[in-house]
Amino acid sequence: MDYINEKNFVNSFIRKERRERLLHEFTNPSKRNAALNRFCHNADDLLDKKRIIMQGDDMDRRKEFMDFISEHEEICFVMSDDYLGEGFMPLNEAVKLASCGSEAVLIMGNNFAVVFTEAMKGGRNKYLLFHD
Repeated sequence: MDYINEKNFVNSFIRKERRERLLHEFTNPSKRNAALNRFCHNADDLLDKKRIIMQGDDMDRRKEFMDFISEHEEICFVMSDDYLGEGFMPLNEAVKLASCGSEAVLIMGNNFAVVFTEAMKGGRNKYLLFHD
């Protein structure tokens, strides 16, 4: 199985005019955290709106999202500054752990991604993105 990586994630889910800078940051070890931190408050500016199939601060509690997780039992690449760190884990486990944290989390699957923004006053926005 081929896992999605940062380059695939950026090329699939990030707006064209934001890709080059974000890819540079993801591939530069000293700027990697800066790339991830961009999703704390700027996810709306980074994500390709055409790829968003669900979003909201309650997304991880919606039946449609839980159904999506059940249908996509796969290992995902996870990035976070939080206790999750960086590595591979099953989608359902990654979502459960991301829901308990407060920092930005990127969960990358084969043709989808789940983005959790940083918890702020009033909630934490979440996005489910999909591509063919």
